[in-house]
Amino acid sequence: MQKTLSMGRGLVWMLAWGVLAFATAHADVTPPHIRDAWTRLRDNPQTYDQADQFCRGKKLDATCELPGNPLQGGGPGVCRSSVNLRGEIERACTRTARVEINSGVPLGGFVASPALCKPYIDWVQRNDPSEPAPSLPYGCKPPAQPLTDRFCQGKAVGDACAVEMRVDGKPEQYPGVCTNEWQSERFYYMGSREALRQVMVCGSPPAFERLFSPASWLDKLRQ
Repeated sequence: MQKTLSMGRGLVWMLAWGVLAFATAHADVTPPHIRDAWTRLRDNPQTYDQADQFCRGKKLDATCELPGNPLQGGGPGVCRSSVNLRGEIERACTRTARVEINSGVPLGGFVASPALCKPYIDWVQRNDPSEPAPSLPYGCKPPAQPLTDRFCQGKAVGDACAVEMRVDGKPEQYPGVCTNEWQSERFYYMGSREALRQVMVCGSPPAFERLFSPASWLDKLRQ
């Protein structure tokens, strides 16, 4: 299974796309402060309220550099703007390299919340073969075997591993450690909900912590 490094980034993108699609269909439910911030950004693409340490004092689309190797989230990038959930316009360094990993993790295995899965849990506990399984809006049966990427096959949590990836089409390899990771998937059933699965993956802690600070008066003047 192809995924873009990191899984967390891919999931954030899927979540953002789902929120955008839902907001487009139901524009009236978009919070006013977020709608106003996007309007400000549309009217003046150069404006921002806060910036990370890599884009502080830089203009939109300026080059920047994230520390660490690609597995740690590092690499060259450009300064781009977005709106956070508080309605603030953020300027942050966004990596431009295309990083691909063939993780080999099977599809599926996501399980909804215990509250939503209660009919299935009760059915399992009754263990009555004559009773058909309940019809549910999402998966409630955990994977039969623990999910593991191909770099941690046959290993345990804490073991050393190495991730093979392609960075802008070029094959590269970086060391990591096998660790359990919770992955999420959004679905809609009487509101937006989240299903989870646990996967043992070969990874490396991020090489940096992104820190935001307000735009200075001089930054505001330049906007």
